[in-house]
Amino acid sequence: MNKNNKLDSLIKSAMDDSANNIKASKDIFNDAWNKKEQGLTNMSYFKIKNIKRAALITACCAAFSIVGVFTISPEVRAAAQEVFRTIFILDESGNIVERSEDEKVPVGFGVVPITDENKEDMERRIGFKINLPEKIGNYSYEKIEDYVMEPGVTIMADGVKYNDSGEVSNKLEKAIDDEKIFDELSKEYKITMMTSSTYADNQGHKFQLTLFKYNENCPKQLEDDEKEININDIKCRISQGTNVKYNVKENSDGEGVTDLENKPTAVDERYDMEWNYDGVSYCLYIGNDSSHVDAAIQFAEDYIKILKQS
Repeated sequence: MNKNNKLDSLIKSAMDDSANNIKASKDIFNDAWNKKEQGLTNMSYFKIKNIKRAALITACCAAFSIVGVFTISPEVRAAAQEVFRTIFILDESGNIVERSEDEKVPVGFGVVPITDENKEDMERRIGFKINLPEKIGNYSYEKIEDYVMEPGVTIMADGVKYNDSGEVSNKLEKAIDDEKIFDELSKEYKITMMTSSTYADNQGHKFQLTLFKYNENCPKQLEDDEKEININDIKCRISQGTNVKYNVKENSDGEGVTDLENKPTAVDERYDMEWNYDGVSYCLYIGNDSSHVDAAIQFAEDYIKILKQS
């Protein structure tokens, strides 16, 4: 898998509601958390919030033993576990493999809600007008009870060593609003800002639509797991891939992050649709049910009409 294919895959992964190495913005919880259903777990809530982004990892302590009369104090054991941390990621063959904490992984922060006050600045930072209307055909913004899940922005850094991920995540949080920090991070990592929203109808379909600035280096040839369709003179690719799900935990700051201390909870199929138009890349996360592809195509047709009328 070349670098461009890898980045394309990471951005696709950023759209789904499986766990990824991303720290959640505190702002998004202020209202919704109080309105969650009784007994709703952190994991299911995080899925609802779509704050999991990119192909990710879990940390595990390497087990070892010393034979003889020696004993190991809890303090020494804890230190040894910290030193010998390993992570679990999906390799190019679709297998979960164990790697050292020096392995490079994508790290993200979000979702930061788009408001009337920050929309203009967000558009300037992202590099294009955000076109995520409240209604698309028979679909509307997803609702959790009475809380409407409006569009938000996520920022992602690719190529981060896992043992640096906490520090980089904190910088990404600041980089959303601070161009100086953004520029500093861009010198060391591939930084992508994207905006997204989840749409649902009353037939059980739910799709997440993500927009980011078009990268001319993204792969143009069809892969074996892709097919191409034409919608209103725009070439759209439908692909089948692998989706890795991890649990979510609370870090020392009380923020939701991917649980990097356990193996993935599931590995599923995933379906996506993507296209480029007017300098923007559009990715539609369909989910793991291939029977929803036809509904996704209709959703894309309705949305592309809106794009061309804008």
